[in-house]
Amino acid sequence: MAFLDRYNQGIRMVEQRLASLTDAVVHMLEKSLQSLADQDSEIAQDVLDYDDVIDDETADIEQASVELISLQQPRQEDLRVLTASLRIVRDLERIGDYACDIAEVAQTLAASAYFKELVDVPRMGQLALTMVERAHEAVMVKDSAIAYEVMKRDDAVDALYLQLYQELITVMRAQPQYVEQASGLLLVARYLERIADHAVNIAEMTVYMSDGVRQPFRRSPRPADATPPAPGPK
Repeated sequence: MAFLDRYNQGIRMVEQRLASLTDAVVHMLEKSLQSLADQDSEIAQDVLDYDDVIDDETADIEQASVELISLQQPRQEDLRVLTASLRIVRDLERIGDYACDIAEVAQTLAASAYFKELVDVPRMGQLALTMVERAHEAVMVKDSAIAYEVMKRDDAVDALYLQLYQELITVMRAQPQYVEQASGLLLVARYLERIADHAVNIAEMTVYMSDGVRQPFRRSPRPADATPPAPGPK
């Protein structure tokens, strides 16, 4: 009984630390977007200073997951949680890295007023942030329906990225004095597009955790009213 208690506590601890890591990464992304919108170098530096904390926590969760897998012979359902956690923490770490990249751009662009009010970049940031939050919710409640919702949201982010790419390239060609700003904002748009992709990865692992279906989003597109694939073996 004591062994099972320690085993169950270990599984729950991994889940709790994964939730805390996600909260921290979401906060980093929020602050990096704020630093960009407000052209606030101090907020951007706060984001950069927190990166090592994310890296250390990622390594600790990975170590705890590996130890449970190798030493405790987890049940099939728990094994899916642990292997998914190993993938998810890496996606979260990359999202944190991109938040730092955005903060670095914010510092670079803080000295001069933007050539126009930022509208689409913050909108894209909010879309990507919502995807990360919803993917986190899907993980916490192991809800495949929410995971598929995250996947569908990715199209809007991709479309907005293409729009921003075209607009900013046009600015750089027509107004060379704004090349630095436009190229920096284009980098931010690219980082946000990649963050959305990592949110999709997290959502995909949610489906694996709950249903045992591997790579569900790489199957042929399903109709909007279709149900998720049938669960795999428990």
